[in-house]
This record gives sequence, structure tokens and C-alpha cells, in this order.
Amino acid sequence: MIERDFIMRILQEFFHAIAKLIRANLDDPDTSRIRERFNDMYRQFFRRPAEHFYEVERDAILGDLEQEGRSEQDTLARVQMLAELIYQDGLIRKTVPERCRMLEKSLYLFEYLDRNSRTFSWERNQKMSDIKKTLTEYEY
Repeated sequence: MIERDFIMRILQEFFHAIAKLIRANLDDPDTSRIRERFNDMYRQFFRRPAEHFYEVERDAILGDLEQEGRSEQDTLARVQMLAELIYQDGLIRKTVPERCRMLEKSLYLFEYLDRNSRTFSWERNQKMSDIKKTLTEYEY
């Protein structure tokens, strides 16, 4: 029970930070500052620079999270957090290839969650649908 409460608190903190970042994105079209904030979030929550997640293949991202030796519930929470972070990061990408690579990675993580989580999420399903639509539109 204590672990579950801790995970919930971390998730709340994370999604609060994401929401704040998204609001800042709406107010400030300068993506360089927003990218710095994303990089800070990658380091704070995943202890790796953003470039790691840009360069590494999607299977390796998931493998890194699974090999951290955390409980299944904690691993799924971290997959959820990273999927959301990569998704939001992908949305601000200016070039189509960058955007598609990030969205494809987030889709992979969302699909993993969908298969392994005991919790159904309309929001997650909608994001997966939106990502698939975007990737199809860009013929990626």
C-alpha cells in the first residue's frame, strides 16, 4: 500500500509538471526553452538526457525501464510517464521525421501499457488513435 501511494504521488507530480510545460508551450512559441524544460524532466524522472531517448530504439527504451529492477506496478507507472513525456515532446518537434520518430516511440510505449496494465484508459486509447492517424498522414 505504501508503494502504491508513493507511485501515485510521483505520477501526480509528473503529470502536474507536464501540464505546466504544456501551458508554457502555449504561451511561449520559443521551442528552445521548452526543449530545455523537457530535457530537465528526462533527467529528473529518468536520470538520462533527452538525447538518449531521441537516439535509442524503442525496444531499448522499454528494456531500460524493465531492467531497473522495480516492481511491475512501478515499471508500468514509469512506462506511462515516459510515454506521455515522449508524446508531448514529439508534438513540439518542427520537422516531420523528428516528430514521427518521437510519436512512434510513444505509441510503442502506450501499446505496451495497453497490453500490460490492468487499468483501461480512454485517454490512452485516444492518444494511440491520434498518433496512428498522424503517422498515417505523414506516411511514416
